[in-house]
Amino acid sequence: MASSANLTAATVHGVKWTTAATITTSILQVGYTAVMARLLTPTAFGLVALAGLVLRFGSYFAQMGMEQALIQKTELHDNDVRVAFTSSVLLSLLFAGLLMVGAPLAVPFFHEPAVVPVVRVLACGLLLTGLNATAVSVLRRQLRFRTLAIIEVASFVLSYGVLGIGLAAAGYGVWALVGAQLGQTLLLTILSYGAVRHSVRLLLRWEAYRPLVSYGSRMSLISFLEFFTSSLDTLLIGRLLGAAALGLYSRAWMLVGLPVYLLTSSVAKVVFPSFSQVQTDRTKLGTVYLSSIVLIGALVMPICAGVSVAAREVVLVMLGPKWLEAVPILRIVCAAFGLSMVTMFAGVVCDATATLSRKLLLNVVYTAVLAGLFVGLSRYGLLGVAAAVVLGELVRTLLYLGLMRRVLGLSPWAILRAYGPGLQAAATVSLAIGAVAYGTHGQGWPLPVVFGLEVVAGAVGLGVALLLLPSPRLQEVVGRILSRLSLPQSGWAAGLVHVLLRRFPQPACAADAAEVPATTPVPYHAGAVSAMSAASRPRVLEHTPAEPELS
Repeated sequence: MASSANLTAATVHGVKWTTAATITTSILQVGYTAVMARLLTPTAFGLVALAGLVLRFGSYFAQMGMEQALIQKTELHDNDVRVAFTSSVLLSLLFAGLLMVGAPLAVPFFHEPAVVPVVRVLACGLLLTGLNATAVSVLRRQLRFRTLAIIEVASFVLSYGVLGIGLAAAGYGVWALVGAQLGQTLLLTILSYGAVRHSVRLLLRWEAYRPLVSYGSRMSLISFLEFFTSSLDTLLIGRLLGAAALGLYSRAWMLVGLPVYLLTSSVAKVVFPSFSQVQTDRTKLGTVYLSSIVLIGALVMPICAGVSVAAREVVLVMLGPKWLEAVPILRIVCAAFGLSMVTMFAGVVCDATATLSRKLLLNVVYTAVLAGLFVGLSRYGLLGVAAAVVLGELVRTLLYLGLMRRVLGLSPWAILRAYGPGLQAAATVSLAIGAVAYGTHGQGWPLPVVFGLEVVAGAVGLGVALLLLPSPRLQEVVGRILSRLSLPQSGWAAGLVHVLLRRFPQPACAADAAEVPATTPVPYHAGAVSAMSAASRPRVLEHTPAEPELS
């Protein structure tokens, strides 16, 4: 084990690659969404959203939390990988078959017969997910995020950019969205296995399952609760208001949700293995947790605030005039996503430290509160449902504040202070975009020009908040990150780094900034493997809210 290697450096390296993939995918997604929204109807998107809801229901039982169990387990053996692969494949095959047979049962609930064939075809993707889940988990455990980034971007470009748009242009309607999803899952399966080449021999001895099932089954139950709470709005809208209304709601959610989710999950995919490796040192874990909130909050909150202020222009430019009813919905859901994406890291801490019983109780309480909010506010239509989601996220944030006090010994005030840089940046971005919107209102300027000015104003506002007026806490966190990077010594990049170092000074020495012990994650191979240092033995994506559909 190389003593000079540091887990934080590996984490930062992983964040660099996942963030690069996120930015690339987000840019591609913007173009894909703009094209597909003009080629397809809201009903087509609504049908895929309904089918995706049914598919995710099966996927939580099919995976049994095995992906997170592989990452979180202290010692990983060849049999553990075989167990994860066997259970994922067999359970995915079982639930894919059940969904194909039981698809007509969705018709009485959603009153939408057209959803049946969509569910049956997309169920094939559940089997593909079972085939790739183990390989993807091993790559994450090894912190091979460069490889994952390349795989994700390549599969997205070929599936959505080529296959999806091609089918939509040829007039295949909803099947263009279905084909794009299945194509990406198939490519992810092929490329991820090619990168890992783990054993595909099935293992059916029960004693080999116990260590992973103990953790994975609880993770699966928690994930299902999180799926249920995150899908209540979709269930309610689909049943009461129909596929067209659900299409409007899902596209409004996607406009802010997908870019922010991709950005946040790119960090969450990296920090779960890292959190797991320092799970016994709660002081260091608390420091990393607060730093994660500071960093992500400084990016997520201003993005959500900016999209909310510029909602009308965002919808008209990205989706077109037939989606104008999504504008007020988008303004509201921006607040919900800003809260949920920052709260994500509290769930990461619970999963990495195996604090699953308390997290399960928290989700039961949150589910009950959210259901009550939906009952009370659903009479107001889409806006009422969106408002219930925001209030529910506020309640969940308060619940996690109390849980983090027990798990990490952090006071609610200490955690709320970590939101400060994000709120400051959000206010600056909102004022900048709002000034442009006010100044151009009623002037008859072309919509693309107004939108472009708002984007520039938001970028300038974010730059002012983060580079010219950074809070001391943000300076400290970014300074730590810069201390882990391999910095260029010449050229324009060196000049940029010089400017950043002046704004975000590094600690006096690397040791001063060390948040985690020096350790090198050891790649999986046949035989026993430790992904943790001897000093720090004993998902995740916290839940990750029901993952947005890339359609």
